[in-house]
Amino acid sequence: MKKSTHNALAVVLSPRAVVGAYLSNNPSSGQLNLHQLYYKKLDHLELEKLILFNPATIGSTLSSWQQKSGTSMPLLCALQGPLKEQLIMLHNAHPTENQLPISHAPHWDWQYSYLYSLDHQHCFYLCGIKKTMIFQYQLMAITHGLTLDLITTERMALLHCYRLLNGTAYRATQLAHAMSAQHNRIEQLFFKEDLPRILQIPPHITITDEMILPLLTACGLFNAQG
Repeated sequence: MKKSTHNALAVVLSPRAVVGAYLSNNPSSGQLNLHQLYYKKLDHLELEKLILFNPATIGSTLSSWQQKSGTSMPLLCALQGPLKEQLIMLHNAHPTENQLPISHAPHWDWQYSYLYSLDHQHCFYLCGIKKTMIFQYQLMAITHGLTLDLITTERMALLHCYRLLNGTAYRATQLAHAMSAQHNRIEQLFFKEDLPRILQIPPHITITDEMILPLLTACGLFNAQG
């Protein structure tokens, strides 16, 4: 069966800058295509501590990027900054919410994802985001006519990118050894040479070293969206 083609605007937001990538999948090569790369430096606390203090500026920027792409597409967002996130080891492979080290305050939204098992323990990625922050991004998207399909963290997107890089060869045990070698620093799992393995970059786009990790994150967002 022929794979369908779809596209998305994958965005990495941090207090320092917003990076956007217009991506589509390439069914013939199995890679992703980079059509446009966008960058906006943030100098005036527009996104302080990932709180949208200037949603009009951020929303207008994302809307203009989509308009430049000439097509309507889903918006995928990864947040990079001060979030409540950690890796935890549990004896239970299928924990309940009460078994997680989280605040049960109603204004928090918690999500966790299984990573791997090691020495009879199970490693999970755990993240909490205030519901008011999520609502801010949803409201910004609605205000500017954007279809926000996914909002997650940079680290979660990078884990999806790691799975994308390894394809059908991906194994949880492989991730366990890689994470152990890098002291559980997810962003250290990648090399500069990994990007062209999963992303076709047109000749007119120059990729600087500081753009490599955001682009890997964008690819992970695209893979997470499915």
